Amino acid sequence: MKPIKAMLPLSRWLLRIAVLAWIIMRNIESIQSLNIQSPDFYISLAFLVFGILLFAGGFSSKPGLTVISAIFLTILFIYRIYTEFVPNVTEAQLIKFTFLSVAVYFMSSANK
Repeated sequence: MKPIKAMLPLSRWLLRIAVLAWIIMRNIESIQSLNIQSPDFYISLAFLVFGILLFAGGFSSKPGLTVISAIFLTILFIYRIYTEFVPNVTEAQLIKFTFLSVAVYFMSSANK
């Protein structure tokens, strides 16, 4: 059976929406607390900013915004995986690895 290539743009938009929705759900409490003394506030704010930029990059014909935001999201996901690492495989770790792979996907393919 042949792949349905017409669904590729839809799947990219669904990935963008899923990443942005997860970032908002995961980080909104930290941002709303406005604890500017906490490094978690700035990490959460960076996640939110680059998640929005990744989503907005889908509207641009040039890949720059998507690639730059995906690079920073990749770094942020690696940071979160490293700092929140536990020796057991958890659902939270798997979710972060999944979104890390989505960020790497957008870093490598941009808006193609």
